[in-house]
Amino acid sequence: MKLPTKQTPLQKLSTEKEHIRQQCCRQEQKLNAGILYLQDNAAGLLISGASALLFSGSGGTAKKDKTVSSPAHSHATTSLGLSDYLSIGKMMVPVLWEIAQPLIITWGIRKMKKIIANAFTGKKANKELTAGNP
Repeated sequence: MKLPTKQTPLQKLSTEKEHIRQQCCRQEQKLNAGILYLQDNAAGLLISGASALLFSGSGGTAKKDKTVSSPAHSHATTSLGLSDYLSIGKMMVPVLWEIAQPLIITWGIRKMKKIIANAFTGKKANKELTAGNP
């Protein structure tokens, strides 16, 4: 029967490194699965989240009382505070910016075209008016 030999510090470090590497791989797989879920269901999650925010106040009080009294559904009826709305708004800023950017650029281009056109036509119109009235 062999006696277990003591591990050297280098062996301890290498086994710990391998253990940490395995943990990282498992965590990476969990994160990838979560990201894939979000990518596959982003539209549905966004719509359900928006509808929950918009329509959370609607409904009868009897319905709310039933859901509050049942412990299994108590987490679904928690009301959102101001900080929750601010954090949701903070997360929506990049999305809103991506939507607003083309609109702002289009508006800016039209405005610049109008300014440039008025600059050229306005000067000619002013010269004609001043030349006609001595």
